Amino acid sequence: MPASERGQRPAWSTVLGTARLARAAPSERLALVRSTPTGLTEEEARRRLRHFGPNEPVTPPSQRPLRLFLANFTHTLALLLWLAAALAFVAGITELGTAILAVIGINGVFAFVQEYRAEQVVASLMRRVAVRARVVRVGQERWLPAHELVPGDVIRLSAGDVVPADAALLTAEGLTIDLSLLTGETIPVERDPAPLPDIDERAPLSDLRCILPAGAAVVTGTGEAVVWATGPYSSVGRIAALVTRVERGASLLERQIAGLSRTTVTVAVLVGAATLALAELTTGVEIRAGLTFAAGVIVALVPEGLLPTLSVALAIGARRMAERGAAVRRLSAIELVGSVTVICTDKTGTLTENRLTVLGFVGPDGDDRVPEEALRAAVLTNKVLNDREAVRDPLEAALLRWAAAHGVDPDVLTQRCPLVARQPFDPRRRYATAVCAVNGHRQELFKGAPEAVLTALDLAAPAPLQDAITQAAARGERVLLLAMREEGRPARLLGLVRLHDPPRPEVPAAIAACRRAGIRVIMLTGDHPVTARAVAVAIGLGGDIPVVEGWQVDGMSDVDLLRLTRTNAIFARVDPEQKLRLVPVLRRAGEVVVVTGDGVNDAPALHAADVGVAMGRRGTEVAKQAADIVLADDNFATIVAAIEEGRAIKQNIRRFVSYVFTSNVAELVPFLVDIFTPAPLPLGVTQVLAVDLGTDLLPALALGAEPPSRQTLARPPEPPQYPLLTRALALRTFLFYGLIEATIGLAAFFGYYAAHGWRPTAAFDTSLPLYYEATTATFLGIVAGQIGCLFAQRDGSLRERLALLPNPLVGVGLAFELLLAGALVYVPGLNRWFHMAAVPPVWLLILPVGATVVLSLDEGRRALARWVGARPVRQR
Repeated sequence: MPASERGQRPAWSTVLGTARLARAAPSERLALVRSTPTGLTEEEARRRLRHFGPNEPVTPPSQRPLRLFLANFTHTLALLLWLAAALAFVAGITELGTAILAVIGINGVFAFVQEYRAEQVVASLMRRVAVRARVVRVGQERWLPAHELVPGDVIRLSAGDVVPADAALLTAEGLTIDLSLLTGETIPVERDPAPLPDIDERAPLSDLRCILPAGAAVVTGTGEAVVWATGPYSSVGRIAALVTRVERGASLLERQIAGLSRTTVTVAVLVGAATLALAELTTGVEIRAGLTFAAGVIVALVPEGLLPTLSVALAIGARRMAERGAAVRRLSAIELVGSVTVICTDKTGTLTENRLTVLGFVGPDGDDRVPEEALRAAVLTNKVLNDREAVRDPLEAALLRWAAAHGVDPDVLTQRCPLVARQPFDPRRRYATAVCAVNGHRQELFKGAPEAVLTALDLAAPAPLQDAITQAAARGERVLLLAMREEGRPARLLGLVRLHDPPRPEVPAAIAACRRAGIRVIMLTGDHPVTARAVAVAIGLGGDIPVVEGWQVDGMSDVDLLRLTRTNAIFARVDPEQKLRLVPVLRRAGEVVVVTGDGVNDAPALHAADVGVAMGRRGTEVAKQAADIVLADDNFATIVAAIEEGRAIKQNIRRFVSYVFTSNVAELVPFLVDIFTPAPLPLGVTQVLAVDLGTDLLPALALGAEPPSRQTLARPPEPPQYPLLTRALALRTFLFYGLIEATIGLAAFFGYYAAHGWRPTAAFDTSLPLYYEATTATFLGIVAGQIGCLFAQRDGSLRERLALLPNPLVGVGLAFELLLAGALVYVPGLNRWFHMAAVPPVWLLILPVGATVVLSLDEGRRALARWVGARPVRQR
């Protein structure tokens, strides 16, 4: 439903008023939104969805696609082509002007289609990681996309969820939420369903303890609430309405392409004007010929296929990263991920399999007997008990399996020892507690990191238990200490649970790839430092790297932190605040940082990083929405794969930029020959267009889809600001490939005339069809050079560069180039329109010969570069 139509049917948020809901008791809140404790029926939900519209913020204005379409006819390169068309019409060359206008139209439509498709690729990837909600309808709980929620839906929430719409609480247990979206404060605030009878009508949402605003993050606890405002009428919808009024700034890559376009325009205008002025002074060309020349120079220098090819390359990159398990939420992440210098990664589930099993139990005296109280502590502190559908923590699941193996049924246990209170695990405290009633007495149960539990109870671990902790950590095992405190009695330790989480088998190879690529890996974990070091050794991160605990980080200066992270490092027993502190310190030092995370408390660090990476399987909705990339498999190797793809995309953009500009040089030189020598124009303007938007197009797209090569991760990372057209690449493009290709084209032109009796001292016969046949030979020479350049732009040995299987689009592009060139030369009518004529078939040998010349000279260039690089440096 359009936003305008929905605006005529206000949501209950404007009819009821927030204060009225806050004053009402939980049962009355259901009545106010015409719902029931069992939720809505499906039929009623569909009716309300039609009435209120989807639960989505205000969408961008409907004319946005039109603006995107028109932008492809008004950017810098397009304006230059408009100028060329105007010059052609002023010179009276209507056919040429019409051809250039057709090119502007075709190029604009193609670019629009590719940009729109690129946006759709990202949109589809974002839908994979869109917020989902647990909804109760007709008494049945189910997961639904948040955009299907309607006022009156009953939703259930737990730690890590994002509140999907404005809702009023019905029940809550230990519920705290993060309201930083609304208030900017990241300190969790408590929420409960109690009515607020004296609340002021103008009280902000942040002051209403029984109201959950959309976009808030659930930090701890669980709750049930009824939705009362969705879409543009919700808290996040009103914020989104403000966001849509702000224009998005251009990304770094877009700015680099825009700068390259401006440089091209400047060069085209200056070269055209300067050469025309010089020709006027030296040869006295007529105005009509001068204008034709100016139009030809502009068309020759404009890389018409550059912008659409860029959009295609980014879309292909996003899709390919998704196929390797990394869903991109923002295209700018593709640009940055290839420049990453540091990966700050979790250990559990990212470097390890997150497949925990209980290996054993060690009592305070060192025996392996499991007391009943230990099983009770393991089960009753378990967050799964009240949230069976949201099991994200394999540690809790492993403890439940362990308890079940010892004959403990959680349901029976909770009936026999009813819970009085429960505090879920908190990353800051690093332990969980539960209070239960046992035979009329209160018992407080503890479960968590050994040192955290010992500190909380002011106890010391007996020697057998301390030895077990040290030995387990040295083996890379995870350990949990169980303890209890009874009413009127001192606290006592129950024992140690030993768990094992094996490293992922593919991680060592990924760590080695990072080392080759010049990327440092920093492990951030809440585990014991000895456990972290054991895992680091197992995955090849190194056993001699520094290990620092969280409490030490608090006492370190930024300079000390930077010095510590100059190599791979381990930070153990760190909390979210310490993790967040490390990220800006690294970024201020010029590092490009990837941070991984899965919990609510990881969201600030994910947002602060250059590229935030959330876990798709175990990650909370809060973490996913704060991230730039979401991993489908939670695997460290997938992060490295994303970096490899990011680097490949940047290199591919350089490849097709070089490929496109190479033909521009070969197209410009014939105009210089025409103006400064007695020879006629060796290449027509329409033939230039046939190359730029015809034969070049699919090969350029193929270069934009090149897969990563063996060299992709064998180079150190480059800064994001590093130019697309580097000095070395520019010299290779313009003075090597470009001049070789121009020479092949001119050699074909003069060779064709020579084969028909022309000699250097004689005048040129410009009669038809001989002249058209000669320019056709030039066209074939340039196409031949581009075929050679297509393979020369690729990585690897000559055999690898010529292979078609790694990138089938190269074969498709080559076939298209050859077929189109053949059609332009031999199809009657079509060849006339492009000022070409059929040449004897023997002249088609220009194609393989010219391509071979380019490849041979490029192979010589590479050999020379290897020889120079291998020469020993002479000591002076």
